[in-house]
Amino acid sequence: MPSLGRRKQPQQSVALGSVLDLPDDILILICAQCRIDELFALRLTSAKTRNIIDEYITTIAPSVARSTFPHSDHLLERYVNILPTLAFRFLKDLIPEQLAAILVDRHRVADEWLQSRYGIPAEDGFGDALRDRVAGGWRILGQLSNISRTEHALAAKQTSKTPTDLANKLFRPAHFKLEALKHVEDVILQKRLAHIARLRHEEAQDYKLLLTLLSSAFSTSISNIGDAFEPWPFDFGSGIDGQRALRKGKTWLSWYILAEGPHLFWHQWWSLPHDAPRTRNYIRDRSIEAFNNTPEKLSNHQRSLARTLQEAVNDKAAMDFDFSEWSPVRHFARYAKHRLQRREAGLPPAREILGHVPFLINFRCPAEIVSRYEALEEERNASRASQPLPR
Repeated sequence: MPSLGRRKQPQQSVALGSVLDLPDDILILICAQCRIDELFALRLTSAKTRNIIDEYITTIAPSVARSTFPHSDHLLERYVNILPTLAFRFLKDLIPEQLAAILVDRHRVADEWLQSRYGIPAEDGFGDALRDRVAGGWRILGQLSNISRTEHALAAKQTSKTPTDLANKLFRPAHFKLEALKHVEDVILQKRLAHIARLRHEEAQDYKLLLTLLSSAFSTSISNIGDAFEPWPFDFGSGIDGQRALRKGKTWLSWYILAEGPHLFWHQWWSLPHDAPRTRNYIRDRSIEAFNNTPEKLSNHQRSLARTLQEAVNDKAAMDFDFSEWSPVRHFARYAKHRLQRREAGLPPAREILGHVPFLINFRCPAEIVSRYEALEEERNASRASQPLPR
């Protein structure tokens, strides 16, 4: 990292320098007012801030956690006892824990018509077992994503020196670049497959459970009509079966999520201002931009790699034999009964804290679905019109 004196923006250097000149006790107070992302960024600015944060992390971490999750009492209470020994790791672990809480909570909006599945509010301890498993799935996604980052960073530093590669680079540059990119993706697949092979059976089921829930966030609802919604560009069918394809790893979007990892969702669901226009469509717009910038031959290759990886996950999770272990349905069915018992006992419902989260990643409803819906509505209206009027 360049020294402060050589930064391109001297105004920022002066501001940072003035902060670093403050006494340590003031810097500790400043760090304690940060959110998690801000604290991690501040820790990288200088040796002084890194040393202060590391030395006083047990003092700083609880305040940072509360600043990041001001209403998440249940989430933070579960970590109180481990703060003294695992303070810095505690902050990092809160990210997949919060993502799990959001995913389990907001799943209630995934089935707008039937309401057959109902999410579990983040403040209700009834959902702890499910949230723990989903958080484990988020961690595995993070590990698979780190493989991609590492391999792309290594590839950027390497230069091929074989005569064939040099000739291709000189006389067939487009072909050379494409083959080089495909080779990197192939290496990433092999390392991900090896990682999946090392997982325990239960961990693979947790990851499958995460994917099942996560697919529900991607919506091509009949209400998504008009130019405000971008079409689904990743596969044939305009997303007509996008959720299922995502769960089964049969869409380019599956490989993109593996590359981006949990932070793609962390940004839209939590770290960015929830009421900002760009936040609501952050994941959608980033994924479309990435797809449009990917050569078709490479995106087709990535799509096939995603299928191969998902088959390995399914095998490891023994998907055909243990459906109940990776399906969230039974958890929500139990909670529906629990919620009813609470109501019958006169107890208030769990406190709601995540209604503001921009959970859904909305794409335009496929034209075929719109046509079917309109035809069904016409049929219903005609049926009503033919009914005799009540006397």
